[in-house]
Amino acid sequence: MQKLEWVCVLTGCIGLFACSDQRSVMEPYETSLKVGSSNAKNFHSVLHFPSGTALHYPGYVVALEKSPQSIVGGPKPYPQVSFVRSGQYINSEQTSAGDTSNIISRFQRNDPKAMFISHIVQNRYTQNVAVLSKPYVSTSHCFVYNAYAAKPLALIKEDYDLAKISDWHACRISTNLDKVDAKAYQLYDYGKYALASLETNLTQDLLDGSYTHILVIVMGWNTSQQEAIRNFNDLTGNVIAASLEDKRGLQENEINRKEALDTQKAINGPFRPLVIGVTWPSYWSNSAGNVLSYSNKAGDADEVGLSWLNKILNETIPKSLAASGSPARVVALGHSFGARAMTRAVFSSPALVPIDNHFPDQKMVTSSVDLAVALQGAMSINRFVAGLSSEGAPYRDYAKLKNTQLVLTAAANDSAVGSPFIIWTSPAGSISSYHKACDSPDSPYKDIFNCMTASDTSAASAGSFSICKHGGQACNDPFDGNRQVRKVSYINVSDGITQFNSPGSGGGAHSDIYRVPMGRLLWKLIEEYAVNK
Repeated sequence: MQKLEWVCVLTGCIGLFACSDQRSVMEPYETSLKVGSSNAKNFHSVLHFPSGTALHYPGYVVALEKSPQSIVGGPKPYPQVSFVRSGQYINSEQTSAGDTSNIISRFQRNDPKAMFISHIVQNRYTQNVAVLSKPYVSTSHCFVYNAYAAKPLALIKEDYDLAKISDWHACRISTNLDKVDAKAYQLYDYGKYALASLETNLTQDLLDGSYTHILVIVMGWNTSQQEAIRNFNDLTGNVIAASLEDKRGLQENEINRKEALDTQKAINGPFRPLVIGVTWPSYWSNSAGNVLSYSNKAGDADEVGLSWLNKILNETIPKSLAASGSPARVVALGHSFGARAMTRAVFSSPALVPIDNHFPDQKMVTSSVDLAVALQGAMSINRFVAGLSSEGAPYRDYAKLKNTQLVLTAAANDSAVGSPFIIWTSPAGSISSYHKACDSPDSPYKDIFNCMTASDTSAASAGSFSICKHGGQACNDPFDGNRQVRKVSYINVSDGITQFNSPGSGGGAHSDIYRVPMGRLLWKLIEEYAVNK
């Protein structure tokens, strides 16, 4: 009898393991795009769980994935679909193996895979006013664009329509591939039309809503889509919390946390963002061997910044602002490799070919971004210095961006970009890079950076939030100066802001950006550089 029981247990275990190998409903469709590996699936989790993987604030998630160029019709087999080009401005860079022209050539002509827009989802709140005295508020979503709804994919199984069993309904304004005869090899090119639909949606949002800011966020290396969306929510929520804590100019005083913030005030608060979160395939695997992907993903981050994020920041958003007449200010946040992608996009407008294919060939960089903050950036500070850069100094014209304030943060406990093994570059998020730029009177960086220190000791008795000029005995206001001389703000955030390990992350304090102290710093920067008038 006991032997029979063990046989039953063993049979049950075998059955359990057999069941665990059952394919997911999307697997045939993922396989057709070569994004069906267990890791690749992590970059379109919204498609599996559209209600659960969502923004908590009004806005959009723009998802990028990588697929063989031959499948999605990238610029290698179809040069006519390219919307990134080297022109006068980019060709004026100091020539080097890592200059922008070579980077464009690498991802358009040499990379066997192409970064394409696979989906854009809108998240918003709806209110059922059937009973006016007791309205019911809920979240909702719809798809501005979904490559997986294209007929060659959605109908890949005969007489079986994936869209009918997935909550993938299209937005009223959308590029709906379910309604057109789109081929798989057109998916790369359809990304342009997806962003045109995003532009129209943004225009309508800005006309209908009381938004003060458009907040664009990009995360870094080793971040799945699900984690990225959680991070978008935390960063946004902490800035909103900081904006509600007190009136302008009083954040430096002792912070009273005895009473919960009245979140209802956010409706009429000073920070009412429309969020655009961009996700991208930022890792190969979750194993220790993923460290080998560093160089590849650094290149991918530059590709994101030069291509789709460039188009969002320098075409989609400014067009929607112009069409709506909205006074909303544009704030862009990037973390780690996301900071690399975001800053690259800010400096890449001259590479854009508009949808009408008329290349304007700009002679100088421009940007509609008011405030660009690189949190623990995984890109070199030498990108700002022509004489030191091995990458063509793509950020050399920072002072020519008259409407854009750039900010970098660095932290002592960041052991990711601050690793002693990183000797080939000077990452912006490393405290050694900060000291190199800020502590030497003969530094080649002295005319580039406005160095500051930010601190949040509010957890201690009589503690406070403060931000001061670097190097002084007293806390001098770092914003009290000649703003006609454009410099990059470089902030040491080691004291209480980016100091601790964020649960589930590596790299020491590299990811300690999701607490209220960072929200206070970001809100202070928004007040100074991107206040909605």
